[in-house]
Amino acid sequence: MTLELAMTPSQYNEMMKEIARAHRFGGLSKAIWDDEEARSRCKYIKYVRPNWDMRDGRCFSIRFDPCGKEFHSGYGETVPLYDQIVEWLNSPRENTP
Repeated sequence: MTLELAMTPSQYNEMMKEIARAHRFGGLSKAIWDDEEARSRCKYIKYVRPNWDMRDGRCFSIRFDPCGKEFHSGYGETVPLYDQIVEWLNSPRENTP
């Protein structure tokens, strides 16, 4: 069995729901602002820039801005793209100067 590294459309939709709930730039719910732990993980994502392979309908790379974080599912990767992103979304926000 081959490990699928690229993200399916349904995984993409799940990811976008989580970004809208807890990571979007502006318009976060009061529940996120009132929860210090949730606020410390918020990535403030304004733009999501996926790259889709139309041969199989999967997202093979994605970039989040304004933070500039990129994820790929190509050569040398062993962790599925969706799992990489979920782990990042659940991690503490990196401090930037």
